[in-house]
Amino acid sequence: MQKYDGSNRSRILFILISILIIDLISFTCILPLFPTILDGYAKAVPKDALYSKFVESVQSLEAAIGVPKLERYSNVFFGGVLGSLFSFLQYLSSPILGSLSDVYGRKPILFIATLGSLFSYYVWSISDTFAIFLVSRVIGGFSKASVSIATAVVSDLCTIDQRGRGMAFVGVAFSVAFILGPMIGAYFSVNSARFGADALFNAPRFAMALTILELILIWGLLPETADKSKPKQSIFTAAYDYISPISLLNFKILQKSLPKQSLDKIQAYGRVYFIYLFIYSGLEFTLSFYTHIMFKYDGMQQGRMYFVAGILMILTQGGYARRISTGKHHKSAFAGVLLLVPAYVIISLATSQWQFYIGLCLYALASAIVVPCLTTLVSQLSPEAEKGATMGVFRSLGALSRAAGPVFGSLTFWLVGPQACYIFGAMLFAIPLVMLRRVSLVDESKPVKKVD
Repeated sequence: MQKYDGSNRSRILFILISILIIDLISFTCILPLFPTILDGYAKAVPKDALYSKFVESVQSLEAAIGVPKLERYSNVFFGGVLGSLFSFLQYLSSPILGSLSDVYGRKPILFIATLGSLFSYYVWSISDTFAIFLVSRVIGGFSKASVSIATAVVSDLCTIDQRGRGMAFVGVAFSVAFILGPMIGAYFSVNSARFGADALFNAPRFAMALTILELILIWGLLPETADKSKPKQSIFTAAYDYISPISLLNFKILQKSLPKQSLDKIQAYGRVYFIYLFIYSGLEFTLSFYTHIMFKYDGMQQGRMYFVAGILMILTQGGYARRISTGKHHKSAFAGVLLLVPAYVIISLATSQWQFYIGLCLYALASAIVVPCLTTLVSQLSPEAEKGATMGVFRSLGALSRAAGPVFGSLTFWLVGPQACYIFGAMLFAIPLVMLRRVSLVDESKPVKKVD
């Protein structure tokens, strides 16, 4: 197996980011298709059995708590429940796969996980029933470890001072994918309207082709970057620590590897990340439904919305985020969260598309800053031998937030409507802001040493 010898760092980083972009485009092309896919199963003749059961359950809940029967809001809640499934499964698998990459290497674990994604797209491509589509999401959720392992590879490649720039490139990969993926998905959505629902299955076939290319790049060009000679914590004896929310929030797997001061900081940033992403993902998930309801957006218009947001995120990450100097990531993360407050207030009060786009631009700027900064802070505090496990736990916290967030956001949207939902969400961002204020600024210039 090709091994990293400490040279050609820029070339390897370019290969890694290319792999990540391909992976994320495959993943994001479904975003504008979600409402269309649900509509397809809703209108199926004869009725889809499992989908009908879900709809009956939602209607029973509406009747039990006295919610008005507004089908357009009910679909948001229903979509939120389904959207959470993928992230919940990723929450279960991400830290375990990250830890496996510490022991067996980044390359083989990334390759195996990508094979799982390929199989999930294949199952999606033959999902003539809602049950089969659900199976594809289950397989995909368990297999999605690309971001966790990619951040571990960046930590392998980059020194402490370079790590912030490396994480910014990971953020750029997200932005590029969120430009291209939804636009491609919107194209398939428009085709389905013109040529029938069967055209939707071109999306998973496209994702399969990209994933095969990704596998070739991983196997042929990506070297092994993990130092497997260093001692690692047992994967199986600590399995509970990787899936228990309390253990994850406490970063229990690092308690024997870090001095208390550094561990306290990692725990604090992990909790900020969890609360922030819980609120953020809940509001983010409902945006496509909101624009469909308020402005009658179709798949192409929603793809254009993601395109604009993605362009702004790339410009912000390329022009600002990667240039954040050592010691400034904490303040930048705070500023990013703060920016989301007016963003969602403006979105909630928007009565025209240009007003909505003002809020969307603020949302994109904040999105480009917060997660890369928090990821850099945690990565720089992580001991070298457990970087994969640390970033796996960190990403798993994010996956847990994204599993709970869409349910919370869509439930709020369903109960009180979009305007009150976004105003309430903007107010909730005060919680991570207060938490960040209480965290002492991290001296990012000092590497953390493993203690015996």
